[in-house]
Amino acid sequence: MDMGRIDDTVTRGTTEVWTVRNTDGMPHNFHVHDVQFRVVEVNGSAPPPALRGPKDTVFVPHGTTMKLALRFTGPADPDTPYMYHCHLLYHEDEGMMGQFVVVDEGQRAGTPPRHPGHTGHPGRDGR
Repeated sequence: MDMGRIDDTVTRGTTEVWTVRNTDGMPHNFHVHDVQFRVVEVNGSAPPPALRGPKDTVFVPHGTTMKLALRFTGPADPDTPYMYHCHLLYHEDEGMMGQFVVVDEGQRAGTPPRHPGHTGHPGRDGR
């Protein structure tokens, strides 16, 4: 996890379909910060009733592929990323996360602020 990295850029007001695949042998709880999404497909089929409706976290068992429709309606800020990650504490502790920014149409991703104490970004005193 690098707090200064931006992995994806999305345009405010758009809807994207993200494909989440779990092939590593253990279940994961996939979470997206500040965005609700809908599960539109599970392993090529319509989602079961329990997976319908707005979500911000979804359980993804091993061997599962889900398509998620995310609508990005929040504020645009090219310098302030949101995270997506697994909600298993061990995975969070190991930095298994990605970051995206929401921008207005025609805008590009900016530069996240420094976070003292996080890998790759020294604090004001150089540590």
